[in-house]
Parts: sequence; structure tokens; C-alpha cells
Amino acid sequence: MKPRPSGGAFECVMKIVVTGAKGTIGQAVARYAAAQGVQVLAVDNVGRGDGEGGYLAADLTDLGQCCEVLHGADAVINLAAVSAALLYPGAQTLMTNVAITYNVCMAAVLVGVPRVVWASSVQVFHSYPTVRRAQYRYFPVDEEHPNDPQNEYALSKVLGEQIAEYFARQHRLTAVSLRLPEVVPPEMWADLPRPIEPWEHSPLPHYVHLEDCARACFLAATVSLPPATHHVVLITAEDTSADIPTRELIQRYYPEAEVRAALPDFASLLSGKRAEVLLGFRAAHRCHA
Repeated sequence: MKPRPSGGAFECVMKIVVTGAKGTIGQAVARYAAAQGVQVLAVDNVGRGDGEGGYLAADLTDLGQCCEVLHGADAVINLAAVSAALLYPGAQTLMTNVAITYNVCMAAVLVGVPRVVWASSVQVFHSYPTVRRAQYRYFPVDEEHPNDPQNEYALSKVLGEQIAEYFARQHRLTAVSLRLPEVVPPEMWADLPRPIEPWEHSPLPHYVHLEDCARACFLAATVSLPPATHHVVLITAEDTSADIPTRELIQRYYPEAEVRAALPDFASLLSGKRAEVLLGFRAAHRCHA
């Protein structure tokens, strides 16, 4: 941690690097972390740096640049990635995301950053767009549910989690893979809840408010966790974004799935238990009154 003067003495200030900092989530995370009194270095491949040490433009597919931007940090929240399928050819999406995840983890080891938090996705369960119907075995879905990646974007997230596990085991890194659902910014909040698409390949109506997502990322970077461990954590609101009750939704689209909890009213189909126990996180926003 970087020392700074305070009343004639010095106190340590935590430094967090936020990559993908020009994206919607990255901007929110950087703002939230700064509001907590943390020194933030924002990094993205957009434009050029601000010349003041607050924002740095970098290509994180280059390991050397990763090492430079992570130097002196206490944690990194890695949100840099191709953010969805069909933006680029599949191979480019896969290779870019895997390279960034690997480089950030390796750079953290090389320069001594003890904590890596990165954005995985609930699309490890149900990719979008899909090529076949998702097979959910039970609800609520938790972190132990089998994966079913159906495109290169989802596959890059599965591989990213394996990379994080490898670095925790082999290099004693502490890593947190946050499986994020749809992240809803405030300007889109009025659109929820909304009708679910009448299509059997539609993704589950899971979401989290942008402000809750930013808080979850910060908690993952700052809460006490054992060294040399990797944690996969689902982040979710406590309700769905659908306009029909959860039990009806399951009966209509996934009647073969085992229901392991009461799931009243519009309860989420994702489990937030691990996030609450491990990170102390519960979503503050819900779209159903």
C-alpha cells in the first residue's frame, strides 16, 4: 500500500487497478472504489492516458504492459475483455479474453499483486445466443451447477476460471471469479421487470443493478480471503427481471429441473448464498416491489 501523509504521520492507502475502466461496469467500479478512499488506476485500451496517473491506456494482451500497469497495486479488478459474442469472429473473442485473463494473473504473480478479481459470466451456464436448449438440473442454480458453454465468449469465461484456479494452486495467487449476470445501469432500470422472450433458448432472466455490481467487485478485492485460493462467486439480484412468477417460469420453460428451494413470488433462479457468506454481499436493488 502506498503511504501518504496525514496529520504529520503516514497512513497506507490501498491501490486498486481497474481494467476495462472505460466500460459501463469499469467506470462504476472505479468511481465506487475511489469513493471508499482507495487509490485507483483506471486502465483500458481506449484513447491515451490522462498524463496524471489516473488513467492509463494499455494493451493487456501484452504481458509486459500488464506488468507495468499492475506494479505497486494491492489488487486488480480485471473487467477488460471482449464483452459479448458476435462482436468479433469467435476465435478473436476467445483468444483475446483468454490472453487478458492469463496475462493479468501472470503479471500479478510477477510484480507481487496478491489479489485478482475478474469478470466471469453466468453465460458459462447458458450462452447467448445459444445453439441448443440449456439443460438446468436444479434451481436455484449455484456455483456447482455443470457448465454448458455454447459459444466462444462463454468458453473464454470457463477457461478464464480454470486459469484463475491454476494460478491460485501453482503460484499462490488469491483469485475471485465473479459470475456476472446482465448488469443493468440506472438509465435502464425503468424497463424492468419485462416480459420474458417466448423462446425456449432464451437466457434466464437474471440481472444485477450496476451499483450493486460495483460494490460486489470492490468487496471481492478487499475482503479477507485465505491466500492461494480461488473462489467462483455468483452475483445476482434477489429477484428475476421477468414479469411472471418464478414458479410459473420454471414450469413453463424448465419443468424437468429439480426445485431445491421455496422460490416464492419473483425469487431469483440464481443462488446468492456464496456471495453473502464469502463477500458479505447482498444486492440492495430489486425490480419487483
